[in-house]
Amino acid sequence: APWRAERFRRFVAGRGPKAEREGDWPIAVAGEAVLAAIAARSRTVRLSDDTAKHQRERHGDITPTDYARVQRILDEGELFRSHHSPRHAIAFLEMDGRPWRAVVKATRDSSETYLETFHKAQPDDLARARRSLRRIDRREK
Repeated sequence: APWRAERFRRFVAGRGPKAEREGDWPIAVAGEAVLAAIAARSRTVRLSDDTAKHQRERHGDITPTDYARVQRILDEGELFRSHHSPRHAIAFLEMDGRPWRAVVKATRDSSETYLETFHKAQPDDLARARRSLRRIDRREK
């Protein structure tokens, strides 16, 4: 539960010494279906410093505690394959009356798995995904 650590809070906020703002943090564990869909070898989903910066700039309403939702989205949400890249999986889950989206990706060599984006989605985003994207079956391995 890194979101409870003050150092993680500083990492997400982009505060503190440079050494604390670089690198990445493990924030979730990907299931077998997601790993198979994106051809990843690492179950650990990491939040990189670049993504944390992007999240601050584009999704400033996301708090450090919200990152706990990523695990729940991957475990319970609807999973889809990205039509843009075979290395990306998109997951949606409705929580607190609105859909949330998490996108995970495998590195080119498949050795690492990263969170690419995480945010509150628009209500029609999930409906659009259901119409246009291929679902990932959790029974896939």
